[in-house]
Amino acid sequence: MSLNSKLSVVSALHGKAVFITGVTGFLGKSIVEKILRETPNVAQIYLLVRGSQRQSAQQRSDEKIFASNLFDSLREQLADGFDSFITDKVTVVDGELTAYQFGLSDDAFSELANQLDLIINSAASVNFREAIDQALEINTLCLNNIVALSNANDREVTPVLQVSTCYVNGFNEGLMTENVAGSKSGQIQQLAEGIYDTQSVIDGIQFKITQIKNQKLSPQKYEQKMIQLGIEQSRYYGWNDTYTFTKWLGEQLLIQQMNQQDLTILRPSIIESAYQAPAPGWVEGVKVADALIYAYAKGRVSIFPGDDEGVLDVIPVDIVANAALLSAAQLLQAPSTYRIYQCCSGSTNPILLKQFVDYVQQASLEQYAQLPKLFAGKPQDRFKTISPKRFGLYMLVLTIFTWFRTSIGRAFGSNKASALLAKTKTTASLAMIFGFYTAPKYRFDNSQLIALHDAFSEEEQARFNAKADQFDWKHYLQDIHLPGLHQYALAGKPSLVKADTPVAKKAA
Repeated sequence: MSLNSKLSVVSALHGKAVFITGVTGFLGKSIVEKILRETPNVAQIYLLVRGSQRQSAQQRSDEKIFASNLFDSLREQLADGFDSFITDKVTVVDGELTAYQFGLSDDAFSELANQLDLIINSAASVNFREAIDQALEINTLCLNNIVALSNANDREVTPVLQVSTCYVNGFNEGLMTENVAGSKSGQIQQLAEGIYDTQSVIDGIQFKITQIKNQKLSPQKYEQKMIQLGIEQSRYYGWNDTYTFTKWLGEQLLIQQMNQQDLTILRPSIIESAYQAPAPGWVEGVKVADALIYAYAKGRVSIFPGDDEGVLDVIPVDIVANAALLSAAQLLQAPSTYRIYQCCSGSTNPILLKQFVDYVQQASLEQYAQLPKLFAGKPQDRFKTISPKRFGLYMLVLTIFTWFRTSIGRAFGSNKASALLAKTKTTASLAMIFGFYTAPKYRFDNSQLIALHDAFSEEEQARFNAKADQFDWKHYLQDIHLPGLHQYALAGKPSLVKADTPVAKKAA
């Protein structure tokens, strides 16, 4: 089937059984909700959820997934029928992502495999500074279980949709197309077009991990060594952090183990709150860009390294979920060699870092009283960005100045200097983790995803919009995202301002 033929999400998923991992996470949960709300004729959704001694997989699923306010729209739509609908459509598989065959018996694994029409893997460790042994297991090696599940289907190989990240492009620069990304360092041998000798890389890393294990370190020192090894190996091979490096290795494992067939890789950029559905601003937790927003809102950061003219590639989670369903429909209706799609905003609706900062800055001055869980009060400092080269010198001078001021302040019983020291440490910590993303030397292309989107009917294009060119950034950030952080990500948290202050009274 060519892209000129009309594809259909609703038709493709009708009567199909789908296996999904990562379903207690932000994106995985959004994909589950979208399938259930928009394609209720799906036959069955199998969710891989890890149980524990304290809580069964089913109980954890009920609490972490279906009790979420993400499902409020579907809950309202189905009313008293919500619970029975979920019971009918969803099967929870108690399993561990990184265990052999997810910890299932041979019979249970085979039985599951033979039920499936599609596998969606959205599980990942998104900790940029994850210990390398953990990151390698979760983002790379556990994909052997996905391949085994796909191949264990007696009818035919079950197609796989792998959620990756645009940032597998690593330190490469320029326009990043929807193709396999090579190593910027040149340290990984290319075996064929799109194929690299990753097994030698993995073997080398595992050898280093074993050497550290043999040192019999304390748990704390062992973890520190694993984190440092991850950073060293990632940057040696051409990636900024352990997360993006191990996600790239995962892409290669799937491409090679699945013989470059029956596979689609979906790469989102920085995923943030929903733009429209099922609720504008819906988000869970503090995401990548939010870490800076939240730190600034609490007065902990006011300066950061970045390129004002660089594109900060942010994409709402509902657009990514839509892209996943479009990709899934194509996998089911038009299987082929592997495909790669990048779900991003930088090519069709770019926002520069300076614009992003200005919009947040403006909103912080105008909305701080209405968002007391986010803002501790009216921001006293403007958020400024400086070039990464100047930032290093700035931090050196600031650290020395802060140290002297803190020493003198403590001698006179002042706490202000200690607060300044804490602010300096927070800035340095966040810069080390996120500085790469605020000084981009690339722009992501998504022309293939746009072509896929246009292959669906106009009605389904509207229902499953995967284009990022249909919204205004100022409106999204100020009227949707920041209120969403306050309402959803910080739900249950106390106001950052004291109850008897003028700001708190105004907010009330």
